[in-house]
Parts: sequence; C-alpha cells; structure tokens
Amino acid sequence: MAEEEDVTVSTGSAFHALGLPDADDLVLRAQLMQRIARVIEDRGLTQTRAGALMGMDQPRVSALVHGKITRFSTDRLLKALSDLGQDVELRITPAKDRKGRVHVATLRGFDADGQD
Repeated sequence: MAEEEDVTVSTGSAFHALGLPDADDLVLRAQLMQRIARVIEDRGLTQTRAGALMGMDQPRVSALVHGKITRFSTDRLLKALSDLGQDVELRITPAKDRKGRVHVATLRGFDADGQD
C-alpha cells in the first residue's frame, strides 16, 4: 500500500512557497526577465544583436533568456528594458494590505516596438 503524502497548495509564487526571504525581489526579476525575452522574440533579435543593444555579450543574453535569475540585479534588468526601447515606469501607491506587493504591469495592446 502506498504511503499518503501531505500536499500543500500554494496560490503564490514558487519563491514564496519555498519561504525565500527575497521572494518578492525574485518574482520581480523573473517578471522582468520574461518581458525582456518577449521583447527580444517579438522583435526577432538574435542574442548577439540584443546583447549589442543592451551592452551585454551573447552568453550573458543567453543566461538572461534562460532565466539565470541570480546573475541579474533588478537595476540591470530595468536598464536592459530601456536599452531595448521600452519605457519603464515605477508607480508607488498605498498598499491595500499591511504589506505592499511588487509586480510588473505591461500595457496590453502594444507590441514590443510600442505600436498598436
């Protein structure tokens, strides 16, 4: 007879489920990395060309698009988005709960070139 296992269902991120102290920052960096990868793909850029635009060599771009999250700071990822022609806006509002949240919001209806 198979043993039963306790399963915990989480509605948050894997980083939060693991109880990592920097989970909010990791989620933010993951979202930024996903956005950068999408811009590169949408624009049909090679990793070499994307790297030239972002001031990175091709292996570093490869690490970025493959989610090597510990290799990139939030600041560097924000600069990469700007280098790729994306406007980056930080908005600070009062939190609904005791602790605020950090997330990336993307305008819908715009492609990576900022066109409708």
